Amino acid sequence: MKKSILLLASILIFLAASCGDDDEKLTTDQLPPATMIGANTFGCKVNGEVWIPHVEGAPFWESPIYAKHDRWWPDCDQLFISATRKFHNQADISQEITLNVWCPKIGENNLTPSKGSYRDLRNCGYYNIDTLSPYTMNITKLDTINNIASGTFELTVINADCNDTVRITEGRFDVDSSL
Repeated sequence: MKKSILLLASILIFLAASCGDDDEKLTTDQLPPATMIGANTFGCKVNGEVWIPHVEGAPFWESPIYAKHDRWWPDCDQLFISATRKFHNQADISQEITLNVWCPKIGENNLTPSKGSYRDLRNCGYYNIDTLSPYTMNITKLDTINNIASGTFELTVINADCNDTVRITEGRFDVDSSL
C-alpha cells in the first residue's frame, strides 16, 4: 500500500513539473494564440524575437497588460493598450509597447503616432512611430458589451537621437478593455 501511494505521489510530482516546463516554454518562445475571447493576452516580435509582457516580482495589482476602450470622448472613442516587460521589478530596465487608436473600428485602423510607442530603458529610451513605414492595427473584435478588443498590429519605431530603428511584427492582442 505504501509503495502504491509513493508511486502515485511520484507520478503526480512528475506530471506537475512537466506541465510547468511547457507553460514556461509557451510564455517565452511562442506568441500567444490569436483569440477573440478577452483572454488578456498580448505578444509580438521585436526585431524578430518573441516579445511577451511580463512583470517579475510584481504585486498582484500590477498587471503587465493595461487596456481601455474609452467611449466617453466627444465625437470619437479611443482604444489604448499598453504592455510592459519589467525585469527584477526595476523600472530602469523595463520595456513597454503602447498602442493607441482614435475612432477604433473593425478592420484596419491607423495607430496614433505618439512619442513613446515603444520604450526600452535599457537602450535608447523612448521611440516614436516611423510614419514612413506601415503602422496599422487590424481590429478583429470590438465588443463594447463584454469589453473585449482583439486584433493584430505592426509598426516600426525610431529613436533619432540614438539613430536606432526597431521593427515590431506579428503583433496580436486579445484584451479586456474595461479597465
